[in-house]
Amino acid sequence: MKLLPFGVRDEPMSRHTSLHIGGPADLFVRVTTERDLVGAIAVAREHELPVLMLGGGTNMLVSDLGVRGVVLQNDWSETSVDGTTIAAASGTPLASVAAVAARSGIVGLEWMATVPGTVGGAVHGNAGAFGSETKDVLIDAVLMDLNGDTWTDMNADLEFAYRTSKLQKTPIIVVRATFRGAPGDRASAVKRIKEIANERIAKQPLAQPNTGSIFRNPPGDHAGRLIEAAGLKGATIGGAMVSTKHANFIVNVGDASAMDVKNLMERCQRDVRERFDIDLVPEVELVGEW
Repeated sequence: MKLLPFGVRDEPMSRHTSLHIGGPADLFVRVTTERDLVGAIAVAREHELPVLMLGGGTNMLVSDLGVRGVVLQNDWSETSVDGTTIAAASGTPLASVAAVAARSGIVGLEWMATVPGTVGGAVHGNAGAFGSETKDVLIDAVLMDLNGDTWTDMNADLEFAYRTSKLQKTPIIVVRATFRGAPGDRASAVKRIKEIANERIAKQPLAQPNTGSIFRNPPGDHAGRLIEAAGLKGATIGGAMVSTKHANFIVNVGDASAMDVKNLMERCQRDVRERFDIDLVPEVELVGEW
């Protein structure tokens, strides 16, 4: 395989995912500026290599066999405020957007403080929490294809639905995004961030490696409730366990493999389908060679 003249070869993805799971990437490249991001994409295309964008390493399960081509870790973090709007680079952690908004007296984005991952990932998957989601606050996003061509899509162009957008399963990359808040009080925004952070700590297994919610909530119900009702709370396969704190989380309690997690996901799907005739749809994205 042709390789880029920079980056790290055979980098274990377990070092870069929130589950601490994943085999080697053929080539791992970290970028911290827009110029580096555009340049890395251009060189990857020149070498005809596939590109996997990595933000916070959340919401994805990387296979034990790893990822062919280039894994591009986007650590380009940058924000600017204009009135009640915030523009952010795609590698910006959502928690940073929430913090900048609160400091600027902008309300309506506090929920972002509790969502792991980055702006790019949030737009890609319509991330959400506490009754709000990306589509509720996004104005527009600058996108780029693997040819390096860029354009701007407005909110409606992105075809948002529950935990998805038209960008999923495409090679299109989010470059930056603009969010709209509302004028408010800085102290109130900071207080709200603390409240929802405490609520998340109380309800979710944040002390253990996890990838966020494993399944999307089916209409009118909650995946965690269904999995718990199927008697799967605490169920294990290898080093993977359905969290005893929140059943819609699978945690790495030892040296879990990606296949352990995948098999446990399939067990949850099978048991919930047999008991409730409901198909659980994964929220986590399986990437790499399966």
